[in-house]
Amino acid sequence: MFNALSLLAIAALLFTSFALLALTQERHWETVSGSKAPFVQYKWAQRAIFLIAIFCVLPLNVALEGAGFGSLLWLLMVCASAGAVALTLTVCPAVLRPLARIMAKASCIFEPE
Repeated sequence: MFNALSLLAIAALLFTSFALLALTQERHWETVSGSKAPFVQYKWAQRAIFLIAIFCVLPLNVALEGAGFGSLLWLLMVCASAGAVALTLTVCPAVLRPLARIMAKASCIFEPE
């Protein structure tokens, strides 16, 4: 049971990371939120954070499933999550609107003081 729940949590983390990574692109941001992106000058920092989150899942999978199957499962989950985000952006982008709101509020982290 623990294994199934942890894999579900990893899949949710990957989906969220890919969704936030997609929202750093102005086209997807405007599709989801209907406004201009408020964080244009900081998008490279945000993209780096989301990519690091995607790659941090690999050691979790390796710890849970072993080196061989864990890395293969990570690759499969990355592909499935990226496809799920692309499908979500195509079919129903409004599902990602709460993530866009959170991202807009969190963009103040990158603002200079």
